[in-house]
Amino acid sequence: MAFFTLLILVRVFTRSHGGVWDMFWICCLLLVAFMYIRPWLRRRGQVADCPPKAELGLQILHDSEEANIDIVAVHGLGANPDYAWVWQPKHNPPNRPGYPDKYFNWIKELLPSKLSCRVLAFNYDSTWVSTDSAPQQRLSNISDSLLDSLRNNRDKVSPETALKISGCVDHPTKQAVDRPLIFIGHSFGGNVIEQAIVSASRLDSVNRHIAESTVGVVFLGTPHRGSRAATWAKWIAWLASCGADTEDRLLRALEERSDSLTDRLHNFSCWLFSESVPVLCCFEQLPTDYSSRIGIVGEFVWPLVPSKRFKELVVPETSACIDGHHKISLPTDHLNINKFYGPKDHSFQLIYEQILQMAKSANGRLSRRRKPENIPTSEGSTSGDLRKCLQKMGVRNPKDILSDIQRQKGRRLGHTCEWILKRDEFSIWSASEEPQLLLVIGSPGIGKTIMSTFLVHELTRKVEKSTGKVLAYFFCDDKDHGRKTPTAIMRSFIWQLLLQRHELFQHVQPDFERQTDLLNDFSAVWRIFQRMLQDERAGEVFILIDALDECESSTRENLLVEIKQLFLLSPCGSLGRVKLLITCRPGISDITRQFRALGTWLRIDSAKINNDLSEYINIKVNEITDISGEKYPHNLKEKVRSALKDKAGGTFLWVSLMLAELRGVLMSQVEEKLENLPQGLNDTYATILDRIPSNNRETAQFILRCMVAARRPLRKSEIQTAYATWKTGLVQQGKDLEKYTDILSVCSTILYVESGDNATLNFCHQSVKDFLLHKTLSAKTWYYSTEDEAHLHVFKACWTYLSAKEFNHGGLVVSREAGKAGRLLKTDTSKLQSLFTDHWFLKYSSSKWENHAIGSHQALLRGWCKLAIDVTKAPTLRDAWLLRTAKEGQEDVAKLLLKKGADIEAKDKYGQTPLSLATEEGREAVAKLLLDKGADIEAKDKHGRTPLSLATKEAMTKLLLEKGADIEAKDKYGQTPLSLATEEGREAMAKLLLDKGADIEAKDKHGRTPLSLAAQKGYQDVAKLLLDKGADIEAKDKYGRTPLRVAALSGYKATTKLLLERGADIEAKDEYGRTPLRVAALIGHKAIAKLLLENGAIVNAKDKDVQTPLRVAAFNGHEAVAKLLPENGADVDAKVKDGADVDVKDKDGQTPLLEKGADFNAKDEYSWTPLRLATLKRHETVVKLLLERGADIDAMDKDS
Repeated sequence: MAFFTLLILVRVFTRSHGGVWDMFWICCLLLVAFMYIRPWLRRRGQVADCPPKAELGLQILHDSEEANIDIVAVHGLGANPDYAWVWQPKHNPPNRPGYPDKYFNWIKELLPSKLSCRVLAFNYDSTWVSTDSAPQQRLSNISDSLLDSLRNNRDKVSPETALKISGCVDHPTKQAVDRPLIFIGHSFGGNVIEQAIVSASRLDSVNRHIAESTVGVVFLGTPHRGSRAATWAKWIAWLASCGADTEDRLLRALEERSDSLTDRLHNFSCWLFSESVPVLCCFEQLPTDYSSRIGIVGEFVWPLVPSKRFKELVVPETSACIDGHHKISLPTDHLNINKFYGPKDHSFQLIYEQILQMAKSANGRLSRRRKPENIPTSEGSTSGDLRKCLQKMGVRNPKDILSDIQRQKGRRLGHTCEWILKRDEFSIWSASEEPQLLLVIGSPGIGKTIMSTFLVHELTRKVEKSTGKVLAYFFCDDKDHGRKTPTAIMRSFIWQLLLQRHELFQHVQPDFERQTDLLNDFSAVWRIFQRMLQDERAGEVFILIDALDECESSTRENLLVEIKQLFLLSPCGSLGRVKLLITCRPGISDITRQFRALGTWLRIDSAKINNDLSEYINIKVNEITDISGEKYPHNLKEKVRSALKDKAGGTFLWVSLMLAELRGVLMSQVEEKLENLPQGLNDTYATILDRIPSNNRETAQFILRCMVAARRPLRKSEIQTAYATWKTGLVQQGKDLEKYTDILSVCSTILYVESGDNATLNFCHQSVKDFLLHKTLSAKTWYYSTEDEAHLHVFKACWTYLSAKEFNHGGLVVSREAGKAGRLLKTDTSKLQSLFTDHWFLKYSSSKWENHAIGSHQALLRGWCKLAIDVTKAPTLRDAWLLRTAKEGQEDVAKLLLKKGADIEAKDKYGQTPLSLATEEGREAVAKLLLDKGADIEAKDKHGRTPLSLATKEAMTKLLLEKGADIEAKDKYGQTPLSLATEEGREAMAKLLLDKGADIEAKDKHGRTPLSLAAQKGYQDVAKLLLDKGADIEAKDKYGRTPLRVAALSGYKATTKLLLERGADIEAKDEYGRTPLRVAALIGHKAIAKLLLENGAIVNAKDKDVQTPLRVAAFNGHEAVAKLLPENGADVDAKVKDGADVDVKDKDGQTPLLEKGADFNAKDEYSWTPLRLATLKRHETVVKLLLERGADIDAMDKDS
């Protein structure tokens, strides 16, 4: 960029002191003189072998009919187009071979030699100070000229070529308009390219195909954020204007913090995000030395400069790079960053590698961009086990949830929300090649969820137009149980990833086949999800979680910890390109604590959304009508706009509520209403609720408390029925409910009711619920409630409804099996389906009443006497309540239920009593209460397990033993409490039982001792404890398996080593004659086999079928073990009883046994050769190899 050669004089002198300014004016005069003599100096310095004269406009430097890509280079400001891309021999370092001895244009001569491409240079007059005439132009003029030139060039076909390619659809020249484009821009040329692409990408642009065809951009020292040098150059232009023609508009556009630069970069970044275009940003490492560029003026001034500082880092890294995109530093200065001497130039090699990747991916990128593939959103695109798994997961389609949100909250208006795509934080998140976490924090009502729906839309478009990308999203909602738990979030993500990447099913299938309900366990689904993310086949994974603060706080911590560990502790490169974006409210303590030093935080405040809010208000006010449907006149609209903008406080929700309020008044009352608008959301809610007449407040309170406590969004019909039951104590239906159809109108402003027969009811925003539960509200405020009081409200309605005679006093919902000790069975929803049509509250109350009973714990204790329900009236519900209370540890409620006649020995469908549930969950206080009340301490569940077998905590075990529990009680599988403790790895529990005298050699129905169970599961510490207590190390189960044998089979090296150190028999055989080494070889546990061999295991030990470890390892394809065994003396020619040895190729194409000299024509007792057996087993690679080695294809067995 030649204009910087002038500014340096100013900068040098202004850094000094004293008489520097005098020198400054002298230099200015010298500069003006230099501008006049410069043309003469140029003519004087021209040589015969100079580069050819460049043509203005788009010049084709290399053409080829076989070209499959266009590369367009744009030079910088003030550059001489003749030399813009040319390495000059005078820059060759002395005594260094390999440099050119003539001018070398690398884009013309080097790129076509490596790529099948067409090379074009866009040349423009970029002079900004001239003794003749400096062109008067803006950056947009230059970029428009670039676009017009490109469009004309790519559309134009010569008559001769047209005749040649007539009828040839695929001819490259005919397809030039669609040919992929790569841009290379030096300095200001990069800014021109940015502006051109931004202009071309507009919907109404005739040049859209140019932006659409762009597959990569290389920036060489481009000042995306401006340069300090431009400011000084502008001063020089002003000084020179007295004697020369100048144009400083381009310089102003390159100044630091230029608004036009910022806007252009933001718009360009949005385009990069949308189209997934790869970008390379190169920045200079070395400052530019201008003394050699000033010619005779430099020679005159140089001795006068005290500091002699003519060096400047023109475009630093912070300006040359776009956040999140690939960047490299080049060991050169600004003037030479775009000039390379040849293919061995290190800087060229760095850049070429990226250009090559852009070119290789070009066709696939354009094909997908022009024909986007919809993201699968239903299970219909799958089949087999994958389809069964997806259906079993029971995930609601995220697309349907998104539609519900947009219906409830509305769609974004105009250009709102687009600001986030222009943020540097978002650019880094979306474009980085490393895993990224972005937290978007914003106050209630500021528009986070609408913004999330916008981002889902944009990310969907991005993924559909790109290869190697997937998207998963989740909108949390604390009113919907299916959208408020970490498990639900992970299950939905797995479901979405499986739909888009069927091959990832391998991470789910083992768990699904073994235990299909495992997907309800958070630890399991997180483990699966993490493995899917780490699988390179997943590609770049975009994940969005909206309103994480609405995920239930009691279980959210687990998710936060796992996310933190995922981003902090995952080995470099193991996580892949995972991009997680989370939105939430500020001040959520656990989220703040876990993510404090993690990821990037983007806080939404009123300043960031001010333009969005203004646009939203303008659009909405234009639509507003009064209570009679009349539209506001213009002057009134302006007053409404002004009032809303003044008081909105950056909150969309507040504006929405105020507009709703205005619709409810006459036009003549609007101005008075505007004068009394409340400030902030809480004041707004209070104003709306205080305005409800006193005679309607009881109804409103019921509705509000139901909304606060509901486990899912209630249907309009459900809340009407619940209200009727609460009001009358009766189950009503049909016409009896018509009088309650308008109850929701009493607080309609803060409610959202969907339309349709199954319309659901929601608060207009989560902040309404927060307000109603806020502790700063006075307890005397009629709408204030605690969460337990809200649950009690709904519980009473549910109980009254279900215990009615219409439902057999609860027996229809919870029935008891025949007999006094019959189990309590909850009726499946499918069996009640026929009743739901007439009984609108039955579906909700039958499935959620227990949750509300548990949730109302404290309120129940405070007001049991005022409960006004007879629990004895519904005995099955009462006993089911006792079971749930025991499980949750609510001692006081359990005591009250027992007083009301609840059955202390009631059993659930698994045969567990209240005592069983309390001990399993570790509820010591409840267990003690039940034992004191005479509960059966030896009651067995359906698996035959007593409370002691189910106990998971030491304190509970001690309590049960003190109360006389049988320490040797066996379940239906013959396992004692000690057996179960060791099998589950509970060392402390096992120690306690042993100290209390438990039988250390007790065997289950398979003959397994506690030591065998611990060895089988690999619990080394438990095994050590048992051995220390004297457990028999050689105890065999009913199949003759010792602890060492089962540990070897399971592959637990540490446990195997422990047993060997304690003297276990290394050659102990099971009933089939298999040694530990034999089973390790069978499974392919190389580490175990190596450990056994090191401890003296017999390498050729044969089982009852005369099979050796080597034979079973090779036969089952365990090449690592098959290699290890011959190295330790295994007999490669050993015969077997049922067939010859079959060698197996390993992953490197090697054959361990044949390489060890095995006889590949050896015959077994049936005269079968390896070739015969390999053919039967369909080992194609082995058959080929044996034939190559000369195996006898005509060998006969004993039957000929």
